[in-house]
Amino acid sequence: MKRAIDALQTHPATAPVGYYVALIVLFAVANGLARLGSRFAITGGCQRIEADLRDDLYAALQTFPPKFYAAHSTGDLMTRATSDLSAVRSLVGFGVISLVSTTFALVGVLGAMLALDPWLTLWALAPYPGLLILARHFNMVVNERTEAAQDQLSVLSARVQEYLSGMSVVRAYTLEPRARADFGQANREYLRLSLALARTEAGFTPLMGLIAGVGTLVVLWAGGRAVVDGRLSLGALVAFNGYLAYLTGPTVGLGWTLSIVRRGLTSMQRLQEVIGAATGTTDGGGVSEPARASLRPPSVQAGLTAPATTTRAGSDMPVLAVSGAAPGLTFSHLTFAYDGRPAVLCDVSFEVGAGETVALVGPTGSGKSTLGLLVARLWEPPPGTVFLGGHDVTRLPTASLRTTLGYVPQEGFLFSRSIAENITLGRDGVGPEPLRGVAQVAGVADEVERLPAGFDAVVGERGLTLSGGQRQRVTLARALTGGPPVLVLDDAFASVDAAKEEEILTNLRAAVAGRTVLLMTHRLRAARAAHRIVVLDGGRVVETGAHDDLVRAGGLYARLWRIQQLEEEIARA
Repeated sequence: MKRAIDALQTHPATAPVGYYVALIVLFAVANGLARLGSRFAITGGCQRIEADLRDDLYAALQTFPPKFYAAHSTGDLMTRATSDLSAVRSLVGFGVISLVSTTFALVGVLGAMLALDPWLTLWALAPYPGLLILARHFNMVVNERTEAAQDQLSVLSARVQEYLSGMSVVRAYTLEPRARADFGQANREYLRLSLALARTEAGFTPLMGLIAGVGTLVVLWAGGRAVVDGRLSLGALVAFNGYLAYLTGPTVGLGWTLSIVRRGLTSMQRLQEVIGAATGTTDGGGVSEPARASLRPPSVQAGLTAPATTTRAGSDMPVLAVSGAAPGLTFSHLTFAYDGRPAVLCDVSFEVGAGETVALVGPTGSGKSTLGLLVARLWEPPPGTVFLGGHDVTRLPTASLRTTLGYVPQEGFLFSRSIAENITLGRDGVGPEPLRGVAQVAGVADEVERLPAGFDAVVGERGLTLSGGQRQRVTLARALTGGPPVLVLDDAFASVDAAKEEEILTNLRAAVAGRTVLLMTHRLRAARAAHRIVVLDGGRVVETGAHDDLVRAGGLYARLWRIQQLEEEIARA
């Protein structure tokens, strides 16, 4: 443009205007293609980065113990997996494009302006120190307000998740007004924080435009005088204004770019809090999570006996392998407390012999369920207190431990999939006959087959289309499917009637023959079927023995037995 104007001013008749116009068009096309290519490349790249981050986040969430989920609400984790990931995608996508293009514009344009006229360049940049101070202040405020808005979005998501999950309770107790008010309050706070952030972002862009406009006025004043004095050609002034106009776009868009970058960095920090925390988790014996794949044991199929133990090459950590008799369980001076609470278990010591069934009974809150969680390492026991087959469970790879052990919790969780999928959990080689076999043992096969779709019937979220007893029996069938040599059953018959309980116990006697079984129960009739009974009270072992011996002893077990007999007599009456 400068050369075209100077040529027209100097030799209007012979000026090669067409040549300059062709060059301008050529450069415009090249610029457009370069921008298009960069956007395709970076946008595709940022989508892949987002997908990798989502995979990393989901993989990290699989490694945490329950206390992590006690400290982070579901809504907060969902916000990190959605809103924060989107912000990071914007950062590595358009944020990167804007930063790179702004950097190239500043360096290239400033170089060209200095080449044209250094003094006029200094005049043009006079307002820019104010811009830098303003940008720094803006960055700090946006960081603060972005973090506050994202935290409040987590609170809002938690409210939604909580009320949707408990909608039956909300409606049963007519809590709709309270739920709306609670959600409305969280929503208004999120709106307030979002508007505060939007006002900050909206105010910055006009200020950038104002500073750019002042720079243009300064150039017109100082450059115009230079043209009048003959120190600068008219073409050079037009070129200088063109460069300044080219610089105006990145200058005005700097606020938007900084906002994307700040939001993305804040969200990346929130994601790294989760992903980074998983990096330090270990899989027994100090082996990190990524090493799990090399430690996976052979599959334990139905009918196989318990794994013996081997040692992984180059490590003293035992790895379970299929051979030998069912391993026994040993609890040795086990004391355990949840974070910030009194001890739930105090100096607990007893054994479950290989192939033996031991029932664990006691009043509510005596610590029975906690023992099951510690055996399965859903909560980490203190080292040297819980042993499987003579090996400290904290030294066993969790993948190997949980393949060896079938655990049925009090609250049976089902996925919103078919009953068959909920029982098999993707295990290979489980055909219709084995599937029905374990369901028959669990006492749920006949009820499932009466459903229109049978085992292909899809249960609702968390299995809510099934009754509590059906959910519990489906989870029992799930635990039996892999043929684990060790079973830990935590009140697995709590939601069934006495007749169904007796049916399941009869089936289980044959199905678990030769396996090691730890049965936690409030139903003492189920405890009678065990080889031995251990009685807990206040987190301590207070009695051990067979049913008849404990009844004759007249201790806590005898009192619980009499109470249960009275309850049954009242129910029959």
